[in-house]
Amino acid sequence: MEGAIVSAATGAMSCVLAKLGELLHDKYKLAKRVRKDIEFLRSELSFMNGLLCTLADVEELDPLKKEWRNMVRELAYDVEDCIDRSVTQLDRADDAKGGFGAKLARKLKKIRVSHQVAHHIQELKDRVIEESKRHKRYKLDVLVGSSSDASRNKVDLRMSALWEETKNLVGLDGPRDEIIRLLMCAEGEQPSQQVRTVSIVGCAGLGKTTLASQVYQKIQGGFECKAFISVSQNPRIKDLLMNICSQVGATANMMDSELILVDKLRERLQHKRYIVVVDDIWHSDPWKIIGKALIETSPGSIIIITTRLKDVAESCCSHGGRVYDMKPLDNKNSRRLFFKRIFDSEEKCPQELERASKDILEKCDGIPLAIISISSFLAVDVPQSPDHWNKVKESISSPLPGNKPVETMKSVLSLSYFNLPHHLRTCLLYLSAFPEDCIIQRDRLVNRWIAEGFVNAEPGESLYEAGLTNFNVLINRSLIQPWQEWNGVVCSCRVHDVILNFLLSKSVEENFLTLLDPSGPPPSLHSKVRRLSIQKSCQENVVSWTKSIKPHVRSLAYFEDCGKELHPLTEFEVVRVLDLENCESLRNDHLANIEVLLQLRYLNIRGTIVSELPAGIGQVQHLETLNIRDTRVEKLPSTIVLLEKLARLFVSGTVQFPAEGFSKMKGLEQLCFSIHGQPLSFLKELGHLTNLRILEADCNDVNYYEGSEWGIFTSSLHALCSHKLVDVKIYGMGLTSIPTGSSFPAALHSLRKFFIVFNPISNVPVWMGSLVNLEALQLEIERFTPEAPRVLGGMPVLETLDLYFPDDSYAGPFTIGRHEFQRLKLFRVRRLYQLQFMPGSMPNLKHLYISLIFTRDSSYSDLGIQHLASITNVEIGISAWRDHRGGVEDLEAKIRSLLDTHPNRPTLIIKTYFN
Repeated sequence: MEGAIVSAATGAMSCVLAKLGELLHDKYKLAKRVRKDIEFLRSELSFMNGLLCTLADVEELDPLKKEWRNMVRELAYDVEDCIDRSVTQLDRADDAKGGFGAKLARKLKKIRVSHQVAHHIQELKDRVIEESKRHKRYKLDVLVGSSSDASRNKVDLRMSALWEETKNLVGLDGPRDEIIRLLMCAEGEQPSQQVRTVSIVGCAGLGKTTLASQVYQKIQGGFECKAFISVSQNPRIKDLLMNICSQVGATANMMDSELILVDKLRERLQHKRYIVVVDDIWHSDPWKIIGKALIETSPGSIIIITTRLKDVAESCCSHGGRVYDMKPLDNKNSRRLFFKRIFDSEEKCPQELERASKDILEKCDGIPLAIISISSFLAVDVPQSPDHWNKVKESISSPLPGNKPVETMKSVLSLSYFNLPHHLRTCLLYLSAFPEDCIIQRDRLVNRWIAEGFVNAEPGESLYEAGLTNFNVLINRSLIQPWQEWNGVVCSCRVHDVILNFLLSKSVEENFLTLLDPSGPPPSLHSKVRRLSIQKSCQENVVSWTKSIKPHVRSLAYFEDCGKELHPLTEFEVVRVLDLENCESLRNDHLANIEVLLQLRYLNIRGTIVSELPAGIGQVQHLETLNIRDTRVEKLPSTIVLLEKLARLFVSGTVQFPAEGFSKMKGLEQLCFSIHGQPLSFLKELGHLTNLRILEADCNDVNYYEGSEWGIFTSSLHALCSHKLVDVKIYGMGLTSIPTGSSFPAALHSLRKFFIVFNPISNVPVWMGSLVNLEALQLEIERFTPEAPRVLGGMPVLETLDLYFPDDSYAGPFTIGRHEFQRLKLFRVRRLYQLQFMPGSMPNLKHLYISLIFTRDSSYSDLGIQHLASITNVEIGISAWRDHRGGVEDLEAKIRSLLDTHPNRPTLIIKTYFN
């Protein structure tokens, strides 16, 4: 049974039922009549909650049922807001500090507040009775809809999730090679004297971006400058030009006009061979400006454009380019993509499922995104039997006349959406709050889910861990797209625009989220606005409109600089989430009186010019996440230590913590800070944070003598590891900063992740082999001795290893033997001179990323990669002088030949760099 969480299905009803129970607690001493009213509310709302859950699983509701559902959900939100205000007033009135006079005044105040609460409860009771009568009056009986069993929902944490597979989407080899032939000169042919352009055109979901990316990755090594930009429907041309400038190395700043940026790009690219991908362009106007910076500036250069519109493709190629009309997958490649996801094989399919799979694929029309969505659903949620698969086939409605691909996608996505458990539907819908093509940081999303009340943790599990599980499930179901990964962990994601449009339509239908669109009028006032996302600079009448909706807004996010349009934040009295990241006009005074936001759980002001947090921040008692990174704040107010529920605190390296009281913050689970310049008393109290799980410490300029900052820090670290600390990242350490005594390794014994970043340690300490619980390790090493592989290779549960060697280090030879790294799944190593995998080495390794330096003394034959039995993904970078081109090409050919015959048919990317 789901816990007390907020959901798109039932609104805040589950939370309301739990909070009504809390109001019955003896400490509030409410009148008997009020307690009876509360019990009545619990009974009636519990019945309504059950009906809402049933209605949520019915895909098409008649207007009467839909209207009743909407009204009851809004009622639940209003009830929760009322309860929250009442509880706050009762708690304040119950504060019995002070003398007799003060106690008498508080007693009278509590009586007055109790009468107010009774009045509010009566009003709510009347509304509940009315909705109950309406249900009976219109005979709003419902049939139980089909729903997926949440217990079947298992998280696949493998990073071979389907969006990872689309980097090498089946069926794209032919189109990729054809486009390369259109763009590149044939062997022996003189370089082109003009810029070559190709526009890839096709409907949504065909894989145009994936195809362009594959071409880009394949040929980019031969160009001096390169850039990949996404335009989308409502582009900011200046931002696009700035983006290209940053990627190709042109000096530019935000004060430059579009004309100046164009001139700077032309100057930078003149006489240089470049490759630029302009992805997802919707109309020709942006190209008229971007094209001025690119067309004819450099002979032999290449431009690749993707678009859904044929006339836009032709317009962008008006200078002699080619239009490539992308087609859906043929039957063979459709089957390969479909079966690869379900059975981990491109061909295997049980005979009894052949007919059903054929029928399902026919309805997908060869559209990769549709095949990806439906195969992900079948792989996770549906038993492999003909009856179950035939039911899925029937659930995919036949496309309506008109835009067949759009209707196909809508049908497939609707099926995937309604077969999610309610809590996952809510988490997925919430992604509609982010703009198109937005790169969404994982922690930002998960922490907002938590603050909204969408996440329910199992016993022994933190809310953050539960949120990460939800995030991984949505990735594994191919509903969100992993974007940036580090050491096998997805750090950010994006939402395909087809899926985002579907989510936006559902959010509007459910009145789940309101999006301000600058191209149209403000949203209707007929519905209360609970979540507001402002993504563009809007009209002046937005300010007056915002005033009318502020009493109900629970979540407010700006994705555009707020400027003068920012309404006083303290008037959003029930707000839970304030996400103001990168709002450059946000000032200190906007946060004044923040203590009145008693329900605030999440505050993100990262990237703003705020220089001081108000002292009142200590009174925001429900605050769980505070992010002030990249602001001008240099010192936290002393009242910060009063935030006993604060779980996640993100600050920049220069921020100083209070000298006293930090040990009171028992709720802290995640903390990042700089050791240098902190009060020694703060470093001592750090060891008392018994719930701390993740710690990031910047150790630049730290004193390492006994009794210094470092000594006190490691003492606190030892204490923390005896509780819940499992993840430590240490930044900016010097060559002599890792102690060799017994206290430091003992402090790390229980860790699961340990990263040392930015500055190298002198070598791999022998004591690292004693970290028997370590699952992920990142090191920067000055010298890699022959003993190092044995130390690291003996770690019993190590699954991720990332090694980096500075420019002047000696990194080799590195020989991996049979009995080393038995559990390793991901291995990343950079700037190696010699590497060799012996037979039977790294038996569970799936992902290999290596950077080699090829010299005259290099004696590579084949690296021994063919001995890696479980390998699925290989990426190799090779740096060499031009006169070693022959040896590098021989090595590349040998590796390709060996992996072509590997049973796993691993993905292989080789990039060469010649000086």
